[in-house]
Amino acid sequence: MTYRFIDVHELEPVFNGRVRPVRRSLEIESFGVNEFELPADSTTYPEHDELKTGQDELYVVLEGSGTMTIDGDSFELVPGRYVYVTPESKRHIAPGPSGLRFVAIGAPAGGKHGGRI
Repeated sequence: MTYRFIDVHELEPVFNGRVRPVRRSLEIESFGVNEFELPADSTTYPEHDELKTGQDELYVVLEGSGTMTIDGDSFELVPGRYVYVTPESKRHIAPGPSGLRFVAIGAPAGGKHGGRI
């Protein structure tokens, strides 16, 4: 069995200190995972889709608050909220007054999990 672990604060942040490259640091090849930390009321998170990569994405809110807009529908982001987004959907995240910390996980759309749960 092989495993790796890393504490998030050991990761050198990239993109102006807002992204911690978890996938790269753990040498994961089967899915993407990064931790984002956006300062209060930041406007730096770009609206985007994942058509080029074909990735489904799962966002997991860890701390703070914010608003996520997917294809024009907006809703609140709070700790403990999970948000699944398909590749074709446009998404945007706006952190709230306390900032926002979340994990984004991506994997090729259409793959089958095959797990027990």
